[in-house]
Amino acid sequence: MRLSDGLYREARALIANRLGLDFPEGRQADLERGLVCACRAASISAPERYLSWLAALPHESPEWGRLAGHLAVGETYFFRDRCCFAALERDVLPSLIATRRTEGVRRLRLWSAGCASGEEPYSLAILLDRLLPDRADWTLTILATDINPEALQAARRGFYRTWSLRETPSWIRDRQFHRRGAQDFELDPRIRQMVTSALLNLVEESYPAIVTNTNAMDLILCRNVLMYFTPEAQRLTAGRFQRTLVAGGWLVVSPAEAAAELFRPLVPVSLPGAVLFRKDQPSEVPLLPVRQAETLAAGPPAHSADVAGRSVTPGTEEPAEVTRDTGTILQRARALADQGRLEQARQLCEAALAQNRLDPAVHLLWPQFPRSAERSRLPRRPAAAPSTWPRTRPRLTFSCLASS
Repeated sequence: MRLSDGLYREARALIANRLGLDFPEGRQADLERGLVCACRAASISAPERYLSWLAALPHESPEWGRLAGHLAVGETYFFRDRCCFAALERDVLPSLIATRRTEGVRRLRLWSAGCASGEEPYSLAILLDRLLPDRADWTLTILATDINPEALQAARRGFYRTWSLRETPSWIRDRQFHRRGAQDFELDPRIRQMVTSALLNLVEESYPAIVTNTNAMDLILCRNVLMYFTPEAQRLTAGRFQRTLVAGGWLVVSPAEAAAELFRPLVPVSLPGAVLFRKDQPSEVPLLPVRQAETLAAGPPAHSADVAGRSVTPGTEEPAEVTRDTGTILQRARALADQGRLEQARQLCEAALAQNRLDPAVHLLWPQFPRSAERSRLPRRPAAAPSTWPRTRPRLTFSCLASS
């Protein structure tokens, strides 16, 4: 099928706006092939009718995800790019784990953005399972998102063909997969349960946010995705990733996407065979001092306390707008939580609760941020069953020089 010049421009603009995907003239044939497949799947013969129908659909319609599945390159497999996973196993994940142990906060949050059929997030889960002998004592989040609902369904099933395991060491395949036929393997449910999957369109402004579980990430993998985006979609997505990461967090993209200018202020870090990006400093969210209860006859208090609990002497505090609007306070609390600053977010919620104890939004948000001391008293998850693996477990030891 050959699109007319006008229809090609219409399709290109619509897809760029809704999906962020770029189809310049050199990729017009790819766009036409994807539209043919999408039209057939939707039982619509004419591309003009299909595009008109698409334009009327809301952003959250699953049809947009299905179209993305026809347009995007869905090639993936376990432990794709040995040098990247060697860097994760040898440097990045051990560093994050050691930092959290030192802080006394056994929590890690990882995100595979554009996970396709799940091989990438499950590879991360296998790595973490091996690097954390005390995994039962940790709170782990491995989020897998994609815009294509059918790809996510395949990921949740956890069934893979031999081709998806072509870079997987045989001893991992024997221990973490169950053979279900000559060419079929099922991922062990224990590993599969470590991953949470969700629909997400990366060009929408739905992250970072608590509601999409995309806040305060220690590690983001988004490989071979941005290279297909328009320059504007690349810029906006890179900015959201930067805000999603906590201080010291890492972003992993493919070598073809590793443009330092695009990801600034993230700092490029060269590791053997791979270039990753790290967030050194958190972006600051200004805190609002909360107005104390007052009467017309009362003068200003001798001392006050800002919402972070610090003592403030009049005349020394930084100028800031004073507000009693709980909605504004909660908005700032969510922004702090998105950066992983849960203690300050909790203090803001307490300030909002003191002003309006009947506001249901406060009661929904506040319980998510217990005090640090309270978190230490929370019951631990029961210890995992004794492992059948040998006590001394070999590392994956992916070699950048090994033949594929």
